[in-house]
Amino acid sequence: MSRDDAATIALALAATLSVAAPTAFAAVPPPSTDPAIANFGSAVRALCEKVTPSIVTVTSYQKVPDGVAFEGKWLIAEESPYPGYMRNRVASGILVDADGTIICCRSPLLLEDGGFTDVVDVETSWGARYDAELLASEPTIDLAVIRLKLQEGEGLGQLRVATIGSVDLLEQGDPVFAAADPFGSSRTFAPGIIMALPTAACYQADLTGSFIHGSMAVSPGAVGGALVNGAGEVVGMIVPAPTLESTRPAAPEPFVTYAMQIQTALAVGEALKQKRTHESPWLGFSVLSFEELWRRLGDDARYEAVSKPEFGLFIDDLFDPSPASKAGVEVGDFVVEINGVEIRSVVDFQQTLYYFSGVRVPVRFFRDGEEYLKLMTIERRPPEANRP
Repeated sequence: MSRDDAATIALALAATLSVAAPTAFAAVPPPSTDPAIANFGSAVRALCEKVTPSIVTVTSYQKVPDGVAFEGKWLIAEESPYPGYMRNRVASGILVDADGTIICCRSPLLLEDGGFTDVVDVETSWGARYDAELLASEPTIDLAVIRLKLQEGEGLGQLRVATIGSVDLLEQGDPVFAAADPFGSSRTFAPGIIMALPTAACYQADLTGSFIHGSMAVSPGAVGGALVNGAGEVVGMIVPAPTLESTRPAAPEPFVTYAMQIQTALAVGEALKQKRTHESPWLGFSVLSFEELWRRLGDDARYEAVSKPEFGLFIDDLFDPSPASKAGVEVGDFVVEINGVEIRSVVDFQQTLYYFSGVRVPVRFFRDGEEYLKLMTIERRPPEANRP
C-alpha cells in the first residue's frame, strides 16, 4: 500500500460520502462509474489484503466447573478444542515480530474472579490455530503480551508481521481503519477518521488523553485489533473504553474507538517481555516531552521562558502520596535520568519504570537551572491512582 493509495482512499472516501442517497422506492441506480469511487474500492481491498495477515483472533479458555451440564448446544459450533475447557472471552491481537509475539488487550484474558485464564490460543482468518502462552501484562493500559507456542522448525505460515506507522504523522480528520478478527466468521474492517489525537504520550495521570480517538464503532471482539492508516501501517491498538473496573468485560464505546498509540504498546510490551510482570510500576508523576510542553503552553515566549535541561521530560502532574511527592519532587521539575539511564523520550521513561520496578534507584531531576538527585523506589501503582 503506497502513499498514493493512501491519498486515493482519503479523496475517494470524501467523494463516496458526498453521494446523495436514493429516495424511497426509487429505481436502484446502476453501479457507479465514478473513477474516484472505483479507485477507492480498489485501494481499500489492497489495504485489507495487506493488513489481514497480521491480525488474529485471541481466545481465552477456562476449566469447566464440576457439575456444569452441556445440554442444549450445537455440537460443532460450541465445541472447544480443549477437552474439559470452555471459551471464556474472545478478542483480537496483532503479530508484532517474527518470533510469534502478539500484543492484545489484557482484560479478555481475565476470569470473573480477576485471575488469568487457564488456556490461550490464537486463530487466523483462514482457520489456522496456534497454542499460545501469556508472557506478561499491564493492568493500567490494558495491555498483554502473548507468544505462539511454535514447534521446532514450525514457521508462521501465512501470518505476517505488522507494518508499524507513526502516530506523529497523523492529523485530525485523517482516514483510518479498524482491523480486527472477532470470533467465528465475523471480521472487522471499518473506515473512519481521526476525531482526536493524544494530548500526551504518557498515560500515568490521564489515560484517555493518551489514546487516539477514531470515529468508527466496532464490536467487543475487535479490542486488541489494529488501527491502521491509509498506507496499511499500524498506528494504534484498539482498546476498550477506559474504566476503573479491571474485570469488566472488554467493550468499546458505540460512538468512538479508542486506540493505544502503537509506540506505547510496543515499548511497554518489550519491557514486559523482559520483566515478565503483571503489575504497573510508578513513581507518582506524569511527564511531557519538550514538544508536548510547547503544544501545552501554546506560546513560543512562554515556552522559551521555561528553564530547561539539555534533555529530559517535564513533570506536569504529581500524585500525593507517592514516591515522588515524598521525595520533594514538584510539578515543573524535569526528570533527566533514572538509575543511570538518560530519559530523552516518554518511551525511555515508560520502559525504565518496568526494567527497574521494585528497585531503589537514583533519579536525577532538574529545577530552576540546577540538578538534584533523589533515591527512590519504583513501586507498584496503587489502585487509587487509576482514573479513566
